[in-house]
Amino acid sequence: MNLLEIPTEQFPLNHARYNHIMDELHLAARGFEQLQQQGWPNGKELDSKLMQIRADLQSVWELVQETERQLATSVASKR
Repeated sequence: MNLLEIPTEQFPLNHARYNHIMDELHLAARGFEQLQQQGWPNGKELDSKLMQIRADLQSVWELVQETERQLATSVASKR
């Protein structure tokens, strides 16, 4: 099986899924920040934790992309 030929919709974290999750985390973080302003306890802390999760997901995405580049280079060098 050529790992570079996995259909996009079957890949565990494709670009569309990544963008969707990033957007949802950002919306949730901003929502808690706004709730803090209305008196919700710990809203700023929840905002901060969600933004850290978002940063961690970005690191995961960068590793996925780097792995794809390495696989592509490996396949190309075998030809």
